[in-house]
Amino acid sequence: MPKLLVSLVLCLLPALVQAQPGGGGFEGLAAEMTDQERAAAGIDGLSPEQQEYLDGWLRSRFELQGSVVTAPDVPPLEPTLSAAEQEQAIAVEVERRVEVELAAARQAEQVREQTADDPFEASVTGGFNGWSGKTVFKLDNGEVWRQRNDKVYRYLGDDPRVSFRRGLLGLWRMTVVSTGVSVAVAPVSRVN
Repeated sequence: MPKLLVSLVLCLLPALVQAQPGGGGFEGLAAEMTDQERAAAGIDGLSPEQQEYLDGWLRSRFELQGSVVTAPDVPPLEPTLSAAEQEQAIAVEVERRVEVELAAARQAEQVREQTADDPFEASVTGGFNGWSGKTVFKLDNGEVWRQRNDKVYRYLGDDPRVSFRRGLLGLWRMTVVSTGVSVAVAPVSRVN
């Protein structure tokens, strides 16, 4: 939210300065913005001291009507946490984020392990006319497979759908869905 607030303020400030009738000065964001703008920027959620500090910072940061307006003597806002508390809060947040990332990685690995051996179906891309020994098959799911033997099969159909199933010895077979003809294959690159 603070980044949104600062971005909004920086975007609106030139318009606010130019909109001053008769050369009046910058009267502060609360006076310059509409109710909707204040609500969207979260200005009303700031304490009076925070609003005054922000208005002073804006006055001192930007030249208004050709002259630099100095900020009133507004003491800097006191941090709400000590340095040790801030370090501890940062460490806790880092640990929380690391744990979230690790949990997501563990879950993704479990999904990959569960589905790596499951049969699946895909379509061969780039025109499919069978195989002729060591043929490479590019699939619509992004995977690439290679024929493991020298068998030849000429496919004259127009349905490029193929299914994959792992056999008893852990080796894969690709079957043309429309004809039931299969060939031994090995993955070159797998998605999961």
